[in-house]
Amino acid sequence: MSTDLTHTPDAEDFRALARSAPWRFTTLHWTHRAQDGGTVARDEPAQAWLDREEPRLTVRHGREVFTDTEVPYGTAVGFAWEPGEERPSGPPPPYVPPGRDEGVTFREDGLVSARPRGWHQDHSDPMWGDYRWTAMLDPVELADGLLPGEQPDGGVPGVGVTEVAEVELRGRRTWQAVCRPLVDTYDPRCGCCPLLDSVASRLLENGPDDPTLATPRESLPTAYLVILDVRTGIVVDVSPQDGDGTGNSFGNEDHAVDEPLRPPAAR
Repeated sequence: MSTDLTHTPDAEDFRALARSAPWRFTTLHWTHRAQDGGTVARDEPAQAWLDREEPRLTVRHGREVFTDTEVPYGTAVGFAWEPGEERPSGPPPPYVPPGRDEGVTFREDGLVSARPRGWHQDHSDPMWGDYRWTAMLDPVELADGLLPGEQPDGGVPGVGVTEVAEVELRGRRTWQAVCRPLVDTYDPRCGCCPLLDSVASRLLENGPDDPTLATPRESLPTAYLVILDVRTGIVVDVSPQDGDGTGNSFGNEDHAVDEPLRPPAAR
């Protein structure tokens, strides 16, 4: 299977890269910076180490060191259960490493063309902060969406992708695109902490009675500039292109990929 990604990318290439992050690296050391007060405090970066073989996530934020080894679903601490919804009992589901025999199909260039819906439930990386953290490490929500009343196995765009280009960011090769979350098909990892906060994500999470939608909808972004690292497939930059500044904005700086990790010990 070829892994040649030297051609000029288009929208389908960008979507394929967004599906592919679980298969493009095993270990990663990076720094996360949020500009919108999301996962981490504004202006205070977090340094992170992820080993998918374990799996194990280590995050150093200020003087605190956090570690986790569990899939962030099932009985994950901090999950927001709907009123009346029964919380699952027992231990979290076991982590299942990404493989090539689980209904995942690959293009000739090595990128993923399709993957089963809900695949991330048993495969997601350990989480820190909120589900936006796991989504930035596996940004499939930028590729495949959901049709009303249906559960397709991919192939339905959840985000409009335009103006795709290859750029260098922080010394690394990246693909960038203007991404517009689509009402009725945008399917974020979690509606309350999507990669692209928008009318589409808030309608999905709370429906048309969401009180935040009572204000002029023009205040929410309709488009974001999203940048994916070509080597890893993770989101390395997100910034709103319109709205009143309430949208998500964060960046990731990759330091080392598939190299031995030396994370700090938890305190």
